[in-house]
Amino acid sequence: MKKVCFIIFIAILSANLNAQVGIGTTSPQGALDVSSSQSGFIPPRVALTSTIVEAPVLNPQGGNIVAGTIVWNTDTAGVSPNNIVPGLHYWNGTRWIAFAGSPGGLDWSLSGNSGTTAGTNFLGTTDVQDLRIHSNNLERMRVRSDGTLGVNSSGTAYSQLTIVGSGTNDGVAASADDTVANGVWARNANAGGTAVIGATNGLGGVYPTDGAGVAGSGVNSSGVSGMTGNGAPNNSAHNGNTAGYFSLDTDNDPATTNTSAFAFLAGKDEQTIVDIAAPSRRILYGGYFLGGTAAGGQSYSYVGLKYNHNNDITATGGTDYKIVGNGTVSTLIPDEKNRPRVMFCPEAPEVLFVDYGTGKLINGKVHIKIDKILARSLKIDKEHPLKVFIQLEGSCNGVYVTNKTDKGFDVNELMGGKSNVEFSWHIVANRADRKDLDGNIKSRFENLRLPFGPSPLKDKKAMKKNVKRGV
Repeated sequence: MKKVCFIIFIAILSANLNAQVGIGTTSPQGALDVSSSQSGFIPPRVALTSTIVEAPVLNPQGGNIVAGTIVWNTDTAGVSPNNIVPGLHYWNGTRWIAFAGSPGGLDWSLSGNSGTTAGTNFLGTTDVQDLRIHSNNLERMRVRSDGTLGVNSSGTAYSQLTIVGSGTNDGVAASADDTVANGVWARNANAGGTAVIGATNGLGGVYPTDGAGVAGSGVNSSGVSGMTGNGAPNNSAHNGNTAGYFSLDTDNDPATTNTSAFAFLAGKDEQTIVDIAAPSRRILYGGYFLGGTAAGGQSYSYVGLKYNHNNDITATGGTDYKIVGNGTVSTLIPDEKNRPRVMFCPEAPEVLFVDYGTGKLINGKVHIKIDKILARSLKIDKEHPLKVFIQLEGSCNGVYVTNKTDKGFDVNELMGGKSNVEFSWHIVANRADRKDLDGNIKSRFENLRLPFGPSPLKDKKAMKKNVKRGV
């Protein structure tokens, strides 16, 4: 005890003489020098209540505590933005400031920060240097001093955000799980701007000069690709699916169905013929196109249509249509001023094939052969007779046709005549069902006569994404 008192007395005496205190050292190198290889310095431990309240810390000389006073706060207290958490703090004259590494400090803490002020506190640089973020000691992201951002990239001056996928990683993977939210929502506010541009195979990107929501381009590839699932022919729960949908809106409000034209690509649907209480007509089509308004009349057509197929996984049976719709089939020819003029195609209530040719009576008789290739696709029997029309090109007693088969027909002069006159012929026959090598019907043709056809499809309902602030 005497030894301890002696040491304290010597320390106080030394402090009075030299204004320096050394603990664990006889040669202090500052006003207070604590030296130890095993123990640390413990500041006063107090329970602060707020970052802007001095108490319970006091100035023993009276008045406010001095700026630079250091304590260890032991409590979590206060209300944001003046709440305080445990850690080493110093008083700056107006508030308690946490030391580096503690929440509420002047630098960013690894365990989060509190008491920050918008516009005052920030993570970044105050000079022209870029802000670089690393992981595994490698740069992963950079915020350039010009405000652009690069991920796995140093960024560029001409793109606000530049992302470079690494290896097999996608450049951007976005997802959402809501009927309103979207994985990606892009908007270009300019009247001639494009919101999303996609390009592949080294192409820089092609877009229309009057703007587009999405513009896709490629070389030896597809500019835009769309696919929808659950398209099994017998999966009626997912009727209405289409891989692509395009609409020309009349009032700039997709929430209404006031469209004057729309198109579906690669879709399926199902319709019931109410008038005959028939089972549903199943529909698979490559394209569906409609033009016109409900009030003014609409023209619609299906392209690449498999109609009324069986309810099985492979869509057997039914009828194949190249194009079917409520309009007329036509072509264009140029007039004397090279202006397009319309020609119309004749149409029939049955699926018919026709052929034309010329012949000549030899002593009043001749057999005309039907082209073998054409004959393979004709249905000729008692219920489906071959129709033959003869136009004589010379004088004779007249002719009649007999022995009509899928191989050909005979032309004979009336009253046993022996003329050698030339003539033109025209045949009309029902098209035979298309079958595979095993005889299974792939498309029905031969017994169709004014069958019930597909009705127009309804336009899809859409929603409008509201413009958000800052976008």
